[in-house]
Amino acid sequence: MRLLLNSLVAFFVWGAVNAVAAPIYLNESNITVAVGSGTSPGSYNNTFASGQTINKVIDAPSATSEEFHNQTTHIWYTAYEIGGGLELSFDFGQEYDLNTLHFWNYTGENYDVDNIEFTFFNSANSQVGILQVLPDLGTAPGITAQDITLAAPLNVQYVTAFLTGSNRQVDFQNIGFTAELSSPTDPKPVPEPGTLGLLAFGLVALISRSRRRKC
Repeated sequence: MRLLLNSLVAFFVWGAVNAVAAPIYLNESNITVAVGSGTSPGSYNNTFASGQTINKVIDAPSATSEEFHNQTTHIWYTAYEIGGGLELSFDFGQEYDLNTLHFWNYTGENYDVDNIEFTFFNSANSQVGILQVLPDLGTAPGITAQDITLAAPLNVQYVTAFLTGSNRQVDFQNIGFTAELSSPTDPKPVPEPGTLGLLAFGLVALISRSRRRKC
C-alpha cells in the first residue's frame, strides 16, 4: 500500500511540474509577424496573391507538419540587388527561452533561402543574442521542417530575421520556434485548473502519508 501511495505521489507531482514547464510551439496562435522595415527593395511576386498575408509564414500547426509548395502557402521574394533580402519581425507577446528553430525551406537551389540572420531582443528591446543559419534545402515532395537546436538566447520577446538568397531569390514555406516561458525574470503563469488539481492531489497524498507514519 505504501509503495502504491508513493508511486501515485511521485506521478502526480511530476505531472504537475511538467504541465507548468512544458515546451510550447510558437506559431500564429500565440505570436505575430510582420514585414520588417529592413527589407530591401524588391518584388514579392505572388506572395500576397488572392488576399494572402505574411501570416502564412507562421501558420504551420506543429513543428512536424508537412507543407506543400504552392501560391497559397509559400513566401517568394526577389531582391533587386545581390545581398538584398526580406526582413521579418516577430513578436512573442512575452519573454521565452528559445529551444529550437524550425524552418521549412524551398526544395530547389535556384530559389531557396541560403542565409538567415536572426537578432533576438528582450521585452525592453535590448539585444540578447544573434544567430546566423545556413538552412538546408527543403525535402520533397512534402516539405518538413529542419530543426535547429538553439543553445541560447534566453528572455526573448522580439526577433528579426533577415533572409537572403545568393541569386537574389528568397522562397520558403514557414518559420516556427519551440520555447519555454522565461524564468525567473518573468513569473510563471498561474497554473490552469487541471494543474492546480494535480498539485492539490499531490499535497493531500503527502499529508496522508505523513499521518500514516505518525500512527
